[in-house]
Amino acid sequence: MAPIFECIIAGGPQHGVICRRRWDSLRSTPLAVTGRDGQLCIAAARKHTDDARPQFILLHPQATGEQFLTMLAA
Repeated sequence: MAPIFECIIAGGPQHGVICRRRWDSLRSTPLAVTGRDGQLCIAAARKHTDDARPQFILLHPQATGEQFLTMLAA
């Protein structure tokens, strides 16, 4: 069974939304999610959490630096 990881979207209409996905280790595609507005949110950072679940911050193209830094600090 593939491990589950969390993604937090920074910026755009889904700012702060957390989604959970299964990690597909057989694919070598970059981590990305399409937002509600059709924009591609790509992985910009990985956060290390206390539990074993990896957490990624996905950056919306219209995200501000402040929104990204807020997600890093949260």
